[in-house]
Amino acid sequence: MKVAYHFKCGDISVRYDTIFYTLIFNKLFRLNEPFISSKILIGDLLISNYFKKNERPHDHLNFLFQVKGDIWNRIIPEKKDYFIKDSVFIICFETISRELATKLHDSLIEEERYLGALEIDNSFELHWVLYGESIGPKFRLLNKEVNIFIDNDDPENLEYFEDVKERFKGIPFERINIEYSNYRHSIFDDRHNFENAKRATEWKKGMDSIFATISDEIISKLTDTAPELTDKLWSINQTFLNAQTGEQYAQAMTSCRRVFEYVTDCLFPATNEIIEGHSLKKDKYKNRLLEFAKREFKSETNIDLIVTNTASLFEEWNKLYELSNKGVHSEPHRQECRRCIIRTILLLDDLIAIKRTAFATNIIGENFINDLRDKYDNNV
Repeated sequence: MKVAYHFKCGDISVRYDTIFYTLIFNKLFRLNEPFISSKILIGDLLISNYFKKNERPHDHLNFLFQVKGDIWNRIIPEKKDYFIKDSVFIICFETISRELATKLHDSLIEEERYLGALEIDNSFELHWVLYGESIGPKFRLLNKEVNIFIDNDDPENLEYFEDVKERFKGIPFERINIEYSNYRHSIFDDRHNFENAKRATEWKKGMDSIFATISDEIISKLTDTAPELTDKLWSINQTFLNAQTGEQYAQAMTSCRRVFEYVTDCLFPATNEIIEGHSLKKDKYKNRLLEFAKREFKSETNIDLIVTNTASLFEEWNKLYELSNKGVHSEPHRQECRRCIIRTILLLDDLIAIKRTAFATNIIGENFINDLRDKYDNNV
């Protein structure tokens, strides 16, 4: 999500952006987040013009901060008046997870000048005006590397780069690079407008809804027949989110493969049959999954879908193992691993889609029964 962090700065007589860069980036790096990637927008909150038109500025602030009441809001209530009486500086992350946004807010909460954080919804026009049109991306953060945006290599732009680089001295960036923006997000960019920002935001919300529905259906339907699936998916998620090395990403990929194997065992247990020349023994997971699909649905389109997705999964697994053996940088590992997780989830969704009837319930009550038996024996 897009999140803006706010700081009061009206009483600072010197250039104040450096103060807040040093504060927020150092706080961020101390969190030791395994992966960070975001454009950073900066600027002043140009809200005073709206207050001049409004005799009740607090109502206007409430409207700004609440929108429709469904956004992530960490504005500090007792500091709201600073938005009316003082100048406010913004550091805005265009892409940040809710978990990291919360951690960063919590690390800043005791800072005197910190006013709080707010999720930005660019489908809401006032948010777009204040946090999209009035401020722009100045940096791109990728873990501990930062790119400084300049339009081109004109001397004045290169001088600006050196100036910002000098002001970053108190921050432990591993590298500081130039990135040419080619006037993106400027008045020369004909896609930099509210309508385009609104469509992008609405598309992201729609995709969130689609993936949420898929996740819900996997848990509500497929876990009837594969009851251990919840724990296995949770484990993949935790491993991926906390991974920092190729070996840890390989572990997440291995867990994806185990999910594939476990679900196949639940849907089509191994047999000694050979059908159309294909063995259905224990290690023939792909053959068994395809046979399950054939028996459930006769459409060649659906069979082809399963074949394509399983082939993609095997390809992703093989690629990651090759990367691990070569010991390459962790970023390719993360990209490959993320794609593998997504394909695993989509494969599970395919299995739900082709099942014409409800999945058989597979509840193993041995532990519960054994506990009851032990209690009975102990009481006798």
